[in-house]
Amino acid sequence: MNVEATPDLPGAIRSAFSAPEIADWLRARERLRGAGYGRTVPRAYERSSLALAPKLGAAPTIALAKLVSHVAIRVSPRAAERVCTAAGTVAQRYEPQEFTAWLALMTRITTQAPESVYPFLDNMERLVGRLSEQALEDWVATGLRLAGRDADKRSAYFSLQTAEAQRALEHESGEQSFYDHERRLRAYLTAISGATPPLRVAPTGMGEKAARRVSFAGNVILVPPSLPGYRGETEPLFRAALAHIGAHINFTKTRFEIGQLKPLQMAVVSLIEDARVEELAAQEMPGLRRLWQGFHVAQPGGLPTAPSLFARLARALIEPDFDDPDGWVQKGRRMFMEARERWADPAISREIGNLLGNDLGQLRVQFNAKDYVVQPAYRDDNLGLWALDEPPPEEAQTLEVQVDTVQLRRSEPTPGAGKQSQQQEQTESDRVEKVAPVTEAAEEGRAVASYPEYDYEIGRERANWTVVKEYPATPGNRRFWQELQDAQGPLLSRITGLVRSAQIGRARREKRQAEGEVLDLDACIEAATALRAGEFPDHRLYERQAPPTRDLAVSLLLDISQSTADLVPGTQHRILDMERDATAVLAHAMNEIGDPFAINAFCSAGREDVRVVAVKRFSDALDEETGSALSGLKPGYSTRLGAALRHAGKDLAQVPRHRRLLLLITDGEPSDIDSPDPDYLVRDAQRAVRSLSALGIDVFCVGLGPRNKEQEAAIFGRNGFIQIDELSTLPDKLLSLYLRLTR
Repeated sequence: MNVEATPDLPGAIRSAFSAPEIADWLRARERLRGAGYGRTVPRAYERSSLALAPKLGAAPTIALAKLVSHVAIRVSPRAAERVCTAAGTVAQRYEPQEFTAWLALMTRITTQAPESVYPFLDNMERLVGRLSEQALEDWVATGLRLAGRDADKRSAYFSLQTAEAQRALEHESGEQSFYDHERRLRAYLTAISGATPPLRVAPTGMGEKAARRVSFAGNVILVPPSLPGYRGETEPLFRAALAHIGAHINFTKTRFEIGQLKPLQMAVVSLIEDARVEELAAQEMPGLRRLWQGFHVAQPGGLPTAPSLFARLARALIEPDFDDPDGWVQKGRRMFMEARERWADPAISREIGNLLGNDLGQLRVQFNAKDYVVQPAYRDDNLGLWALDEPPPEEAQTLEVQVDTVQLRRSEPTPGAGKQSQQQEQTESDRVEKVAPVTEAAEEGRAVASYPEYDYEIGRERANWTVVKEYPATPGNRRFWQELQDAQGPLLSRITGLVRSAQIGRARREKRQAEGEVLDLDACIEAATALRAGEFPDHRLYERQAPPTRDLAVSLLLDISQSTADLVPGTQHRILDMERDATAVLAHAMNEIGDPFAINAFCSAGREDVRVVAVKRFSDALDEETGSALSGLKPGYSTRLGAALRHAGKDLAQVPRHRRLLLLITDGEPSDIDSPDPDYLVRDAQRAVRSLSALGIDVFCVGLGPRNKEQEAAIFGRNGFIQIDELSTLPDKLLSLYLRLTR
């Protein structure tokens, strides 16, 4: 291509690129012109090239053309134009190498989540303003992993309309937010208020005005992820905010009627009410005053605007030594202190606030209610103090509970899901176990723990990514143990005898013996010392080896996913029936010899519903209830293995034993409804096994039926699993395995 003969070559391109680079750019432009996208896409690319070329150079600028074409094909020409616009924003923040990585990231989103390209581009300026290129890549990976095959969830995430998106954004930006302290803050609120009010993260999605202060309606508290206008440690700030809300819950029993009040008067009444409830709370808990005072930093002087006067009066009301010469501030403090005997009556807030508001009106102090943000940052936005047009507190609480319940349930496909999402779901359905209900009227589980999950694409664990819920055991056969004894009596006796004879535990050295195999060095030294002192020495100078004591704890973890409902070839028994009977035989033997053990069954319906049934805890007896729970297990759902291993391992780690063994019995590979990537849960399970090994817990897998041995070896190690093809031999082989593992 003759570069010199190109009359329409822009000067910026001619000056920034070499001749070969100009030729490559011209070819890229011509491909866009001839691709049938119309005139607007090539022109958008040319304009973007002129801006990018001087800063980025040739390679990223030319590579942008390939992305533009890809977006135009997979999404729309209009989206391709917006990519060109967004590229300019990204180039201002990122270096050429980072910009090239951004192009690859955009290609990934266009391929895997085309419906999310528009919302992602809409938020590009905000995202690149807070995130490095690597952090942005991790944020995107989190969204794709979170939503899985659900196009609606992906779109909501990239629109920043979900709490998960906000939480991930805060985490990747390295800024501390409410999410970093959520568990401790919830406990703190309960301790301060003496109640457990619902605590929610305020929505900050696109199209919604971001919350700038904590708010409450009835007993429902909304907390923004961060509080603008404050720099410093965030946990004390959130503690102060929740303590302030707790004071309102305890002492603001009714909301104020607006009546004829103007916005300025409402703001002053709210300020006085804030001071009133804080005084009452500080009388009961004096330490709260010190907590709150640390955030009052307003100083006298300066332009007497309404916000500055409000902040100065707030400090004057909580800090007696604060000296402010302003007459309005002094009057407000005097009126408040003179009403000390009536602080228990919220009517004084309206009385004092009315008078002070009128004074400000006469002083012609300007007040813009739309831009007003309460100071200090820990105080609420005052909306909960007023009888506004909103649902009554009872309705608000009911709504919050309903929202919680819906979020905790497994997401179902929506009628409005797009064709593309449905096609993708069908294409990948062979990778994920079919989900079937365990019972016709499934009970709600109780969330008992959250665990991290490892994402190999970003090379780290996402904290609190999975939620384990404990479900009540379905009652089964209460005569289970008796029927097992009748059917398997000889086998149970033989197994008990074999296990009793097993040498399990550490050999013990008994010191200070009258006779033995070797001398006890400590006893010999003491005897020599006694002889030199003229004393008669102790004659017990030997030590000997005592038989080992049993020092083992076992956690049996049973996979009860839907595939365990399949029949064992050549029999009328389900795989779950074989798992149950083998577990019962081994449990009977361990119970006879006194080894502590627990039995848990698990399946999963997404990362927020890893279902665990505690058949037997370590503290439970092997009794009729345990037998009923074991026989009542029913198959269903999928196999999120990593979370189940972490949960069982957490309980096992608390048992004071020398050997701790987690024995998994499963018939399937790790999978779940929200994880189309077949390697993701395998790598997470591998990570969970290694984490448990670091805690001194041995994990061993008993694989039932045909298995992927390479995958099993990757998860559990070459010597960490056994494959059993003949399921009818499971009880005997499980016993042999147990004896081998516990020697």
